[in-house]
Amino acid sequence: MSETFRVGVAGLTHGHVFGLINSFKNAEGVSLVAVADKTGLLEGQKDNFERLYTDWEEMLEKEQLDGLLVTSDNVESAQIAVAALNKGIPCFVEKAMAANATDADLMLAAQKASGKTLMINWPFAWNAWMFALKSEIESETIGHVFHLRFRNGHFGPKEIGCNKEFVEWLYDEKLNGGGAIADFCSYGAVLSRWLFGMPERVTCVRGNYTKDYDISDDHAVLLLEYADKNVFIEGTWATFGFDSGPNPVVHGKTGTIANYNGTIKVHRAGKDDEELNVPALAVTNPATYFVDCVRNGKTPEGILNPELAADACRILDAGIESAKTKCAVAP
Repeated sequence: MSETFRVGVAGLTHGHVFGLINSFKNAEGVSLVAVADKTGLLEGQKDNFERLYTDWEEMLEKEQLDGLLVTSDNVESAQIAVAALNKGIPCFVEKAMAANATDADLMLAAQKASGKTLMINWPFAWNAWMFALKSEIESETIGHVFHLRFRNGHFGPKEIGCNKEFVEWLYDEKLNGGGAIADFCSYGAVLSRWLFGMPERVTCVRGNYTKDYDISDDHAVLLLEYADKNVFIEGTWATFGFDSGPNPVVHGKTGTIANYNGTIKVHRAGKDDEELNVPALAVTNPATYFVDCVRNGKTPEGILNPELAADACRILDAGIESAKTKCAVAP
């Protein structure tokens, strides 16, 4: 590997891509050498990359890359990652890992065969409150935890002004893996997997409740059942603003821990609320973290680990099946 870390980008249709390109631009020792995309978004990247391609396969054939940022739709992203890993190119894949667990498993197999880094990036992985929350749960600050509630979303990709290339595949059940359930329940699924492991059963209700156009679901709720606890996840493209309450909230036998926009508080009966220390993260740039993993042979930790992200796909697959059958499904 050269002293300069050479990065390519495959796909510009994931709405998170432009912020991630800036992350790599701001990472020390990184060079953005090539980008591939078949839409009109490619034209706007002339100033950021040395070379532009309309075909990601051609780019992988011609370029010597130390890492690849994969930011296409959830189906093509899996295809790109498998092809790149098979060529020995480490991959940074923006969430979600894949449209389904079958594709996620193909990515895991390619990673294991190649021995190269595969990191699944979740934007909220860089929030310090998540690690503080996990630490307090593991320390049993509120005793045995029996319930977590997490919600995420907005009032719709089209309605908030996402570009048409992003909206087109987000609203395609096959390319996205669902609607709001794939977009936003995925966060809750990977968070639950990280905190508590795999649930025993998943129950889901989803539907199009507010849109006057065809869409698989604009609101979904998942109930994850564990042997000694449960998790309630809400994902929405139908909500014009949440209430001012905390999110997520964790209930334990002796109290409640809640996140208030990065501030963690403990609530106990008959006692004043206690604000807990939230240590700052050592690294907050996902690109810097990825480069360090590749250069030093580190396995991405926490929800960045592809094994956890693949399990999140299994949870969502079970949820989608549950919505069809009206029964709880084992992931």
